[in-house]
Amino acid sequence: MVPKERADQVSGGVFLIGLALLFMGVLPWWPGIMFVIGAAAIARGVAEGQQWYQVSGGMWMIGIGLVFWFGFSLPLLFILIGLTMLFGFNVKTGWETHSEKRKNEDKAKNDEQTPPEYV
Repeated sequence: MVPKERADQVSGGVFLIGLALLFMGVLPWWPGIMFVIGAAAIARGVAEGQQWYQVSGGMWMIGIGLVFWFGFSLPLLFILIGLTMLFGFNVKTGWETHSEKRKNEDKAKNDEQTPPEYV
């Protein structure tokens, strides 16, 4: 987890690189702008150490961009929703914020220091 100012720099850097790719013609303007916005949102979320539900907006932007790049189809949209459900579960259980880690470590220390009670 980095300070907010550094997260702003990371997000802005990713956004500018994406815009450069759009201007160079590497990506088409539509849906390329969706990829750029999604990548910048994910970069900010990862830099700030946010959990999955706060980064999923960027994933959806990229996913919607992919749906329109390959031509809108209902089956592709269902695949996107299913991948989000599968990927979101794995990431949500694997990411833990700094404050949650500290809380869990403090709880473990307190449990070790507390003598067992005898009945």
